[in-house]
Amino acid sequence: MSEIQTKLEKFGRYQKRLCIILFVGALPSAFVTFQFLITHHQPSYYCNYGAFAFESNNETSSQEVTGASEVVASKSGNYTDSDRCHTTTTHQDVKGHTHNQTAEGCVFYSTHTSVVTEYDLVCQKAWVKPFLVAIFMVGMMLGGQCGGTLSDKFGRRKILFLASLWQLAATFLSSFAWNVPSFGFAIFLCGLPCAVTAQASTLIGSEFVSASKRGFTYFCLAAGFSIGYMVLPVTAYFIHDWRWWLRFITLAGVLTMPCIWLLDETPIWLVATGRNEEASKLLKRISKYNGENSDASLEEFEKFKPALNKEETLSVWSTMSSLARIPSLLGRMLIVFFAWLVVNMTYYAIALNNDRLSGDRLWNMFFAGLVELASGLGFVICAQTVGRRNSYIALMTLTTFSLATTPFVASINGTAGVAFSMISKFCVSICFSIVYVYTGELFPTNVRHTILALSSAISRLGGILAPFIIYADEIGGSIAPSIGMSVAIFVSALTFLYLPKTKDKALPQTLKDAKAMRSDIFLSCNREKKSKTVVSPD
Repeated sequence: MSEIQTKLEKFGRYQKRLCIILFVGALPSAFVTFQFLITHHQPSYYCNYGAFAFESNNETSSQEVTGASEVVASKSGNYTDSDRCHTTTTHQDVKGHTHNQTAEGCVFYSTHTSVVTEYDLVCQKAWVKPFLVAIFMVGMMLGGQCGGTLSDKFGRRKILFLASLWQLAATFLSSFAWNVPSFGFAIFLCGLPCAVTAQASTLIGSEFVSASKRGFTYFCLAAGFSIGYMVLPVTAYFIHDWRWWLRFITLAGVLTMPCIWLLDETPIWLVATGRNEEASKLLKRISKYNGENSDASLEEFEKFKPALNKEETLSVWSTMSSLARIPSLLGRMLIVFFAWLVVNMTYYAIALNNDRLSGDRLWNMFFAGLVELASGLGFVICAQTVGRRNSYIALMTLTTFSLATTPFVASINGTAGVAFSMISKFCVSICFSIVYVYTGELFPTNVRHTILALSSAISRLGGILAPFIIYADEIGGSIAPSIGMSVAIFVSALTFLYLPKTKDKALPQTLKDAKAMRSDIFLSCNREKKSKTVVSPD
């Protein structure tokens, strides 16, 4: 098996080509994931009470009427108390009779259209906005649960291509929504393949390169996503209609589909499913592309298959039963689950809060994408130098401080508020990558995949909560949501002190190996406890 391992661990021209393809393939994912920054854009607005407010025969001047009835938001896009819309207003006619006037909708101060402006999703209908995002997140959660199983059964390449195609088709379909329910159904369909494409791309990248290069392939995927994030505001600058914008990003995504088709199925999956002859041909083609010779025989692939299937992946129930018998691992799992939920909740709460930031929303989007790209480099540096656990604790503690102080800073200086928000986004984006890698290093082989799948599902609950946190801040106008998230973040950082360090350590292969991993805090406490134990003389 040494010949096959050697070929797979090479990082030649073929593997570099693979990274470029994964980079390009990740671009449309950012469009789909953050489409709500465009489709849910809420400009400044006022309530429209019809022509009455501007009648010249009204005893009250038009200025007085509009001052009482219109609820005009700050033209900078910031939300104020004036955004709390009144659906009715009281006025007096020339005879002194009192009338109640009902608003006939809203007038928005923007040339950019969105689902919000088209269907007046403000005032009493403002709750629909976070609900639509939650529907998308539910789709991601459900799709993510079957993504790994599908790619294991039908192959990584095929599932990645079909999921990407589904994603684009659903995005295109949503541009023809005729009402809010139809749009909600379309974005639910759009959310289903999002996690599947991410999982399949990650598997392809990790199974074609050695362990030492997997971090680089993950960075290429993250960089493609970040560049797509940065291109998002550029497209919105030129395309003001949300429906045509969705159609444009669909076309842009279609142009990347040939790149995905250029991918090969991974040799490891081919061998695991008994397709040794195809794996042999693929390995020879890879070697030829890299300018090498391959002498791997079919007999070597036959020897490799039992090694791949040596550890059987346990079901969800079997995993929970096994961990429940080991309190230390059960506690470790709960800490990890909570971290996934908090990180995802914070990440999306910051990312989807773009409209509430001071300054130009498109520039803010661009800077957010730039921060996302920088966080990819930050992850590589932090994970390799400080380690996963310590990096998470330090960065989440910094996020606690920056997120809690952002409302106060923003009230003094809007630009400084944006800067603090970007600091929080930078830190939590790195932590997003850390928990993904760190989780796999804490659990044995036969439960690793199941733990990752469960963690991903629980993280979507954080994504579902995020838009409602933003909504609570909008209608409440208080700092309670920021403080609440800061407390949750700090608690998560503290719980990581009870997890073991994994930097430069081998992955646990069995439950016994995982149980043997201990936090250095626990070890130091045990040593201190033993040192204080004094044996009394007889």
